[in-house]
Amino acid sequence: MWTLFFMVSTGPAEAADLPSPEELESAFAKIYELAQQVPFKIRTTEAQHHQRYLLQQRSQPEEKLAYPGPGILPINENKGFMFISYTGEVQPSGFLPVSAGNVRNDSVRDIYRDSELFQQLRDSTNLHGKCGDCEFREICGGSRARAYALSGDIFAEDPSCAYIPRTRRKEKVGLAIHLGRHCQ
Repeated sequence: MWTLFFMVSTGPAEAADLPSPEELESAFAKIYELAQQVPFKIRTTEAQHHQRYLLQQRSQPEEKLAYPGPGILPINENKGFMFISYTGEVQPSGFLPVSAGNVRNDSVRDIYRDSELFQQLRDSTNLHGKCGDCEFREICGGSRARAYALSGDIFAEDPSCAYIPRTRRKEKVGLAIHLGRHCQ
């Protein structure tokens, strides 16, 4: 297995170092192409939208939102993952410095299952911006660490994603039609 780690800035000052959403889409295409040619699995970390890209490569549209199958798992800061710091703080990710509790006071199981933070993160209706509108939000959900680092809002849209959700594309088309009629 080869794991590719995608950068998460630790603050707004490092945002200029991040690849653009378009550069990431290009990287996803290259990873996808390479994965067809090599005998090992390629995994990404902190690139939740890579899961969306993989689903879009499927030939049957009805398959896209079904269980994604091997190699495409919805594991991120809100589903199936947590980080425990050396002081016992339990965080959704090592790059998301927000504590859900401490193992010195509560069990890991109770923190993961019952803490308000993890419960809010597992509820995709809490996502804002285009992540909240996205039809892939259950499988992707965007990087909460990247959103938090760049906006201070744990539920903000992931600024590294180039995808425009279907509902937003329809709104833009409707707005263009409306504006076109208004201007005539």
